[in-house]
Amino acid sequence: MIKKLSLLFFALLATLCTFAQQDETVVFTIDGIPVYKSEVEYAYKKGNNNAETKQNFADFVNSYVDFKLNVTEAKAQQLDTTASYRRQLSSYRSQMAQKYMNNTDYEDEYIEKIYKRMQENVEINHVMFPFDNEEIVLPADTLRAYKKAMEARARILKDGFTGAELSTPRSGAGFYPRAESRNGYIGWVSPFMFAAKVEDAIYSLPLNELSMPIRAARGYHIVQILNRRPAMGAVEIEQVVFNFSHLPPSQQQIDSVGKVAWREYENIKSPADYQSLCDLFSKVHKMEANGCYFGIVKLDSNLPMDFTMAAFNLENAGDISKPVMSNYGYHIIRLLRKIPAESLDVMRNQLRERILKSDKVQALSDEKRHRLKSNFNVTVNKEAFSKLYEITETVSPRDSVFLKMIKNGDEILFDIDGQRAYPVREFAKYINYRQKERTKNTDDITIMQTEEASPYSLSSDILNEYFEGFQAILLSDYEEDTLDKRFPDFARTMNEFSDGLLYYDVQNKNVWERSKTDADGLAACFNKNKVKYSLDGPKYKGMVVYAKSEDILKKAEAVSKRTKSPEIFIKEVDATLNKDSLQVKIERGLWIKGSNAYVDNKIYEGATPAPFKGYPYFFVTGKFINTPEDYTDVRYAVELDYQEKLEKDWTTYLRNKYKVDINKPALNLKQ
Repeated sequence: MIKKLSLLFFALLATLCTFAQQDETVVFTIDGIPVYKSEVEYAYKKGNNNAETKQNFADFVNSYVDFKLNVTEAKAQQLDTTASYRRQLSSYRSQMAQKYMNNTDYEDEYIEKIYKRMQENVEINHVMFPFDNEEIVLPADTLRAYKKAMEARARILKDGFTGAELSTPRSGAGFYPRAESRNGYIGWVSPFMFAAKVEDAIYSLPLNELSMPIRAARGYHIVQILNRRPAMGAVEIEQVVFNFSHLPPSQQQIDSVGKVAWREYENIKSPADYQSLCDLFSKVHKMEANGCYFGIVKLDSNLPMDFTMAAFNLENAGDISKPVMSNYGYHIIRLLRKIPAESLDVMRNQLRERILKSDKVQALSDEKRHRLKSNFNVTVNKEAFSKLYEITETVSPRDSVFLKMIKNGDEILFDIDGQRAYPVREFAKYINYRQKERTKNTDDITIMQTEEASPYSLSSDILNEYFEGFQAILLSDYEEDTLDKRFPDFARTMNEFSDGLLYYDVQNKNVWERSKTDADGLAACFNKNKVKYSLDGPKYKGMVVYAKSEDILKKAEAVSKRTKSPEIFIKEVDATLNKDSLQVKIERGLWIKGSNAYVDNKIYEGATPAPFKGYPYFFVTGKFINTPEDYTDVRYAVELDYQEKLEKDWTTYLRNKYKVDINKPALNLKQ
């Protein structure tokens, strides 16, 4: 297809910039519909910036009138209702909408915040008071745990963590000897080791201050900050382990294995001594090539805290730790190297992934929802919501029974800008969806899946989070639907893209396709301009006929001899030889020597060509011509001329069909 697309058309499709102020002076009207100067000036400047030959404004207006006439006619032909047009416009709208809706500055800010935390390690005391049931937590459950936490806090304030006689699980060291001497002590910590809310407290509390109880998904936490220091990055280590034979070990086994570990440690006088111990350990435990190699350890690695601290306390490569006990036995650790903390640029993507897979994702979600909600006037029916809130006193929204207890489904729950209102029953559908997402088979393939990454376990918190999620979905839809009203530049860009599509479609239908397929028009154009067309030398005009068998070939040759034209030959072959199956293939053309191996072989005494796939027999029929006989001999040139004629006729047709009035005083533009 030949399409001479104007620079104007491309300029409109490429338009993304806008004017800050609009000039509402009418430049011209089409059947009384105005086109304003701000639109025309913008198209003019955009087009002239990309044009090799600059137009003056008055000439451009005439071109722009023709463009808008095409758009008007496209709508008259209802080309704006076709599936193709709607699909392309919808796809472009979605693409453009992302630039207005997907502001991720808050993500970058949060990632930088967590990265700054990672530059500091914090030494803490910590104790947790778990909920009786961590899966479904009701307000009464939190009250009991909160009372325990407050009572413990009072004891800590009076006697300190050690004197408060608290039972605090320690990371990986459930039977650490003499635990009472380190009651509540955790050691050095870093981000991602605790629930997000607890981490917030760790990195905001002053030194030695005791926090109030902090409610997280599993229970209440109390923390105290003992010290802060620059982050230690990571360490790469080797280890020799003296394992317990039974887990959990008895005190006798702890003592006996410990004696062996200490004896071997005291025998290490040089690197060679450690290597000998390592080699023996590797041989006994069949470690093969790995030997004593353990790997890279970070503060937030899921390892016993005493093991981690022993590794980090080693100063120089080759240093060896004293025996340190874990649930599995006694470890002697050798430092291979210390690894400094990486830069934010290096860690950004990794940090983002870790955040999205942790309960910190809730903070990102909350911020995104808050920013979205701030763009609109959202009015919540507090009375309707309070009825749902009352249900959470006895039932969690994650329980299917919750939906059965909703009795006010027809009440409006909230509205957006007074334009869209949503009843409780729609929220109930969303709750049902979230419930199913939690319980469905994780192997199921679904079109859309919402991961239940919420850190909440308390029934009322879950209800609030569900409600925020429900609002966010509807606000996002409303945000996209109202982009045209809220952002004039978005509306302008969409209108320009729509006009570009319609211009293309109406030209394609009425000009470009006709210039290719209108045989009568092409023939008339050729005959009228026959003297201007030439072949640039003699060419062979005819057909290459391929056959499946020698017998079919002979029959095709017989048909060729008795027919007067290629058209009649093709028609008869299709009606006879190709009636039941394709026995003959026909290739028509205009060739010079070297352009077709089969023609070369029969006409120019060329080499025998490779058999045509599936049709190994062939003959060539035709004649030499010096000048074109019809438009097919110079089709490309004729199509160009015919398209040009159609474009002129089309412009004349549109100018006659629609009434155009140009406001000449508005054509004055400083260039």
